[in-house]
Amino acid sequence: MENEEQVVTPEVDTEVQPSETEHQVVAEEPAFDKEAEARRQLTARAKAAEARAKAAEEQLRRVNNVPLAVEDYIDISTSLEGLDAREKAFLAEQHKLSGKPLQEIRTGEDFQLWQSAYRTKVEKENALRPNATQASEEAPKSLVERLKNASLAEKEELLKEAGLYKENRRRSDSVNIGNTRTR
Repeated sequence: MENEEQVVTPEVDTEVQPSETEHQVVAEEPAFDKEAEARRQLTARAKAAEARAKAAEEQLRRVNNVPLAVEDYIDISTSLEGLDAREKAFLAEQHKLSGKPLQEIRTGEDFQLWQSAYRTKVEKENALRPNATQASEEAPKSLVERLKNASLAEKEELLKEAGLYKENRRRSDSVNIGNTRTR
C-alpha cells in the first residue's frame, strides 16, 4: 500500500468569493446610510433652529407692539435727566445692546467711568475755545490808505508828519546872504 499512488484532490470551497467591485459596493452601503443619517440630523437641527427663530421674532413683535405705560415714560425721563445729547445716545445704545433698564445702566460703574472721561474731554475742548468774541480792532492803516480818504490840508499834514513834505515858503527869520538886491 505504500507504493500505491495516492491521488490527492484539492478541496475547493463551493462558496463564491466576491470580486473587488462587489467589495466596494458592500463597503459603500453602510457609508451611504451614515451620510443619509447625517443629512437627516442636519435637516432636523435646521428645522428646530428655524422654529426657535420664528418664536423669538414673534415674541419680539409682541414686546414691540405693547405701548409704554406712564410709569415707563417717567422712568425714562428721570434716567435721562441732566445728560447732554452724546451721553443720552450712549445710554440708549447700551440699553439696546444689553437690555438692562436705563436707570441701572446709568448708576453702573461702566457708565460712570465713561461719563467722567467724556466730561473731562468736553471741559478740555471748552477750555481751548474762547469764551467771548473779540471785538475787531482797526488795524493801523498804512500811509497810502490814510492819504486816499484825506482832504488836501489833511494830506499836507500827514506828509509833514512822515517827513515827506517840506514847505517852500521863506521863513521870516531867514537872512539874505549873497543877494544884494533887496526887495
